[in-house]
This record gives sequence, structure tokens and C-alpha cells, in this order.
Amino acid sequence: MFDDTDRRRFLQLAGTGTALSMAGCSALSNHNADGGGGGGGDGGAEMATVTLGVQPDEQSMQELQAEIRSQVESGELDRTEAQREFRSRRIELTRNAVSRFRNRTGNISVTVDDTVGDFGVMLVTGDPEALLDSLQFEEVNGLFPASVFEEARTQASSETTTPGTETETA
Repeated sequence: MFDDTDRRRFLQLAGTGTALSMAGCSALSNHNADGGGGGGGDGGAEMATVTLGVQPDEQSMQELQAEIRSQVESGELDRTEAQREFRSRRIELTRNAVSRFRNRTGNISVTVDDTVGDFGVMLVTGDPEALLDSLQFEEVNGLFPASVFEEARTQASSETTTPGTETETA
């Protein structure tokens, strides 16, 4: 019902990196293997930088969709207004998910270097084990190569510099 093209387009970009993400997770788990043949050498663990994706919880998204659908059915919003409202509120929910994750980083050894809040992506640095541990948080939906963050930033900046761009869905 709602046009969510911008997010969909980003997720397509990120989706192409999903296989790489899995490979990246493998690379993260093998990252310490470079330095020493196997023991638990904790002292010189290399840090890794990856893109971490977050999303609003499913219940919040369903409530938002139901609320806006109700407003459309009652005539409070037309389709274009509903799409705008949905996008705006989804971005707000996504930014809240980013904030929730940032507040939790004290529990794990991960540093948030930069964010693109509208897309729910963060450039994070940490030891490989902590990065993998971050996948346990409910708002985290994946680890991606660091290059995905730059793609998101580029896309977000091009969208903010292209006012009035509306996409029609058939």
C-alpha cells in the first residue's frame, strides 16, 4: 500500500552484499587466525569495521501501517499524504532503533563511528567477536561490508538534494 521505494532501493543494494556479508562474518571469525596459529591470544585482537543494519521492530511497523491505513480509509489522508506520512514515521522508527543500539553499545565492545539514521545503517568498529555478538540485539538485522555504509550515505545525500522526487508504483 505504501511506497517505500527509497528504503527498498537501499535494501537491494545491501542485499547484493548479503552473500558478501556472510563471507564477511566468516572473515571476521577468522580474523584472529592471522596472528597466531590458534591459541586464545587475546592480547592483539585486530579491530574490524563493518556496516551494521538495524530496523524497527515488526510490531511497531504493523501498528504504523494499521494506523495510516485507518486514516486513509476514514478519508483523513489521501494516498500521497499517506505515503509521505508512512515514510516520515518509518524513518522516525528507524532512527529510534539506531538510538536503541547506540545505547546498548556499552554492553559490548563496539564503537559506532558514523550513522545514516534514515536507512538504519551504522559504520561500527570492534573486535570480531563483539561484532558478531551485536547480531543478538533485536533491532540488528545484519552485518555488511564497510563499503555498504558509503553506498547508503551517497544514496541518502542524493535523496536530500533531489526535492520533490516522487515514485509511482503500479
